[in-house]
Amino acid sequence: MKAIVAFALLLAAACAAPVPPGATASGGASGPEASSTAPVTTAAVARGNADFGVALYKSLAEEPGNVFLSPISIAGAFGPVSAGARQETLAEIARALRLPAGGGAGLHPALGGLLRDLEREREGARLSIANALWVQQGFSLKAPFETIARDAYDARVELLDFERSEEAAARINNWVKDETRGRIPNLIAPDSLNGDTALVVTNAVYFLGDWTTPFNASNTRDEPFYLQGGGVRQVPLMYRKDRFRYLETGTFQAIDLPYKDERLSMSLFLPKRRDGLAGFEAELSDAELRGWLERLDAAQPREVRLHLPKLKIEQNYDLVPPLRALGIKIAFTRNRADFRGIAEANLFISQVIHKTFLRVDEKGTEAAAATGIEIEITGAPAVPPIVFRADHPFFFVIREKTSGAILFLGRITAPERP
Repeated sequence: MKAIVAFALLLAAACAAPVPPGATASGGASGPEASSTAPVTTAAVARGNADFGVALYKSLAEEPGNVFLSPISIAGAFGPVSAGARQETLAEIARALRLPAGGGAGLHPALGGLLRDLEREREGARLSIANALWVQQGFSLKAPFETIARDAYDARVELLDFERSEEAAARINNWVKDETRGRIPNLIAPDSLNGDTALVVTNAVYFLGDWTTPFNASNTRDEPFYLQGGGVRQVPLMYRKDRFRYLETGTFQAIDLPYKDERLSMSLFLPKRRDGLAGFEAELSDAELRGWLERLDAAQPREVRLHLPKLKIEQNYDLVPPLRALGIKIAFTRNRADFRGIAEANLFISQVIHKTFLRVDEKGTEAAAATGIEIEITGAPAVPPIVFRADHPFFFVIREKTSGAILFLGRITAPERP
């Protein structure tokens, strides 16, 4: 499996003090204020982020079609951003993203630590997470904010001239492309950058994982997939008979597909009715999902005849409307947002972009995502095998079991051929 996520945050400022010749982008006398400095655990961060992921999924799922997002990438980008937010701006971000400690200083070592703990490099499993701050030449970041970004989130800092928007966008997009192994080649549009742009924050997550046991390609056959809302599409369905952790309720089947790194898995939730996804989503909540996953992890492996689509999807989201719906309002509001922990300038978030890519095949899965935020200045028993036939819309999560972190989640309603 491969998964890639990139996130970009753009801030613009026209009233920031210029950086003296020879100085760095750091500056400012006061640092981020903390609503709480109490220690925060990585488990609390992972649980809050998973809850946020479900809430954001349900908002995006109100529109028809496939859904695929990465809550951990969004948290990775909003982490340093929250370090520069103040008062109600910070409070709204913390509530919406379910950040522990109100998003205060106690959050950052835990969130940054979780991101580092998730990273791995081994045969059959690779997970990398990267952050960067792209700063307008002459714009002065407050030193404590930059320190948190560097120390807690391992963010690189690079100066750019956003008035030369083509060159600046190319530099950022090349970084995203490299960090996502070419799957997200264009995150930032040049026309979104201008002389008022002060800062772009990017986050990229890349995950490559092989199934513990691959599917035999000779068993893959074109079969009908029953689309949401009616209609049928011929898609390649892979087949494998094996022992899996399995859960069944009155309305859905669930199965856990492990990767070679046993801490990583894809969990699928298949409504029993071909038109049952809407009912499943109505039942879905953060608490319900936690309970289902706990039951799935506790289940004894059972023999299952698994049919799974071989597919590829790409998604592109403007996250401002769903984030507003989740309660982040002031941060997007001209003349009200308070990001004085970043710099002495009147900043607000003008755009949040999230791009994703997913591919599932016999060997594993490849997925990618990119997110961008723009901020501008206002100025088994002996029974017959179970059949799990994913030939109609289903929900899934890709998770790290030790921490409980949900790396990706989404639904497939209309699979595309890889």
